[in-house]
Amino acid sequence: NKPEEIKRAEDFGAEILELCVEVGGTVTGEHGVGIEKINQMCVQFSRAELDAFFAVKKAFDEPGLLNPGKAIPTLHRCAEYGRMHVHGGQVPFADLPRF
Repeated sequence: NKPEEIKRAEDFGAEILELCVEVGGTVTGEHGVGIEKINQMCVQFSRAELDAFFAVKKAFDEPGLLNPGKAIPTLHRCAEYGRMHVHGGQVPFADLPRF
């Protein structure tokens, strides 16, 4: 019933997911990725992989009507999460490999 406890629980869940990725696991599961796990996809997947997700999504849903904002994080969301630096939808020096 305390708002700060919800934030602490969500932060702890994010730490668990990021540890899973660090040791070779994945954030996805039996039911896929929802709102709660979408930020950790920024940790698990590279820019090239995220771009591939966007391409497949666009092929089947060009106007972006199906589940907007879910399952695939935008580059801006990854930037806000602190995993990528994005300006105007572009990663600087996109030709350089990311680690």
